[in-house]
Amino acid sequence: MMRPVVTFLLTLLAVTAARAQHAVVDDHLTEVTVSSATRAVTHQRQTVTIRDEQGADKAFFLCRCSKQERLTSFRGEAVDAQGRQLRKFRQGDLRRTEYSPYLAIDDYQLYLDYTPPSYPITITYEWSMELRNTLIEYPPFCPQDDYEVSVRHALYRLTVPADIDVRHALQNIGTEPQTTTDADGRRTLTLDVTDLPALHDEPYARPLRERLPLAYFAPRRFTYYGTEGSLDTWADYGRWERSLLEGRDALPETLRAELHQLTDTLPTVRQKVHALYRYLGRNTRYVAILLGIGGQQPAPAAEVAGSGFGDCKGLSNLMRAMLREVGISSRYTTISTHNRRLLPHFASVGQMNHVILQVPLPQDTLWLECTNPELPFGYVHEDIADHDAIAVDDDGGHLVRLPAYADTLNCQRSRISISLTPDGDADIRLRQVSENRQYEALAPMLRMDPKDRQRTLRQLLRAPQADIGRISVSQPADSARLTLEADISSRGYAVRSGQRLFLPLCPIHQGYGIASPGHQRTEPLAIDMGYQDEDRIDIALPEGYTLEARPKNIRIEKPFGSFLFQTKVAEGRLKVRYRVVMHAGTYPASQYADFEAFIKSISRAYAQRAVCVVGQLTR
Repeated sequence: MMRPVVTFLLTLLAVTAARAQHAVVDDHLTEVTVSSATRAVTHQRQTVTIRDEQGADKAFFLCRCSKQERLTSFRGEAVDAQGRQLRKFRQGDLRRTEYSPYLAIDDYQLYLDYTPPSYPITITYEWSMELRNTLIEYPPFCPQDDYEVSVRHALYRLTVPADIDVRHALQNIGTEPQTTTDADGRRTLTLDVTDLPALHDEPYARPLRERLPLAYFAPRRFTYYGTEGSLDTWADYGRWERSLLEGRDALPETLRAELHQLTDTLPTVRQKVHALYRYLGRNTRYVAILLGIGGQQPAPAAEVAGSGFGDCKGLSNLMRAMLREVGISSRYTTISTHNRRLLPHFASVGQMNHVILQVPLPQDTLWLECTNPELPFGYVHEDIADHDAIAVDDDGGHLVRLPAYADTLNCQRSRISISLTPDGDADIRLRQVSENRQYEALAPMLRMDPKDRQRTLRQLLRAPQADIGRISVSQPADSARLTLEADISSRGYAVRSGQRLFLPLCPIHQGYGIASPGHQRTEPLAIDMGYQDEDRIDIALPEGYTLEARPKNIRIEKPFGSFLFQTKVAEGRLKVRYRVVMHAGTYPASQYADFEAFIKSISRAYAQRAVCVVGQLTR
């Protein structure tokens, strides 16, 4: 893991289901005063009116600090709707925590957890911080950080000395910063916005972080934890990252000899890479360490090899060093697991939070996730697939894009046989093969104990009173394919009424549904993952029963997907076929109503029943 230098809004993922506006930011101020390449002071103030309990989290104050980023002042107040002061806050009211999911990090957090006694209530927090040696980027402008929160006024002001050149990038803001210069040559960039409407959490929309109004600022040249560099372009960024790797790829002699013994007799480059990747997985484990030049520099390869653990930077650097030892070149690659697209003309460290390894081969390019040895070799997992990245080599940084699996390769094929009794009970045999992104969703089952596997499978079933007997989960070596097999008995699977049985056609795929937006759609329809589901179901009717009624066949073709439902009867058996194909992509908001109807049609089709009765077979 790499420390997000200015967080880059990676944590702004709150989801609000209700449509009512929960809070209004009355005033938002961020002032950044830079005195040198290594020192700055920030002053921030926010006044927010919280309308109801759903907006109560806006009363929570959190400030991330470190040895280089220190809180110097804090105050605040809570005021009721009549303007009466309910509470006054001082710096002594803040609590400190050093809790972190990382093994090693020098950050800590100061926070105030205030619960409003009534609503509406207006909260004001005002604080200042001193920043030293961390100015590779300046604090961003982010007046809006959640759904159902509007902004009346927000102001950002950045003042820099005459010898510091500032770059900026805007997202969802149509107004450029205004620049003024004082008598000493200091420049001030001011961004002033008003009346930002609340954003609604719409189903199948872009992530919140892509919809927020944001502005990013950074010096063209920087000094960061004693290192110097330029972020004028992504190539410059890569040259700085490359400098952090220098002298950190040396390996112990014993390890070098072991690597050659492991790979020298292998005939292809791919086999050598595979052998070293598996060696890395057997001999190391991932731990998050955010130390060393602000969490940006990897530990030396020899140190990681000796200790047996490292973070994404250290493990990727060790793998790079091992490949180099056996004559295979690779590129240290920084990437975000959150932001699919990087700003192409605004190079910055804060857009990244992860490191992987690119290995160019004559007929292919391998992308190695060095932190998770359980992933199939070369598999591009969902947190990085189709994401922009910066591949670093001696020439600097190169903007690249990782591949995404084709829609039909993210497939799930189910073969189900159902044997039905006259009482409506059913014995069900399931064999389901899931590949690529659908494999990834079920891969945790490989490591589950039998009880957890049964619990997980039961959540996938549409079968009442299901008793799961044999269950197995398997995966071929280095294949993104998972096979689930299970024997299931279901009491009352079909509902008996007199001489008839009302028979569900599909015992899996519960949960197909979609939420109505509740207002006029504003966001484009965004389908993140394309996929294909195909179910073939063979139902043996009870002896003496024939089919009286079955649903009509369905075929739907839309720009965003297709659906097929078919039934046929042969030799006393009902054969059912479902096929859903979803196409990843972005579609106009005007198509959302059609998409909603499409999903509901699929849901209804999966819930359909046939009717069987004693009598002559219906053809």
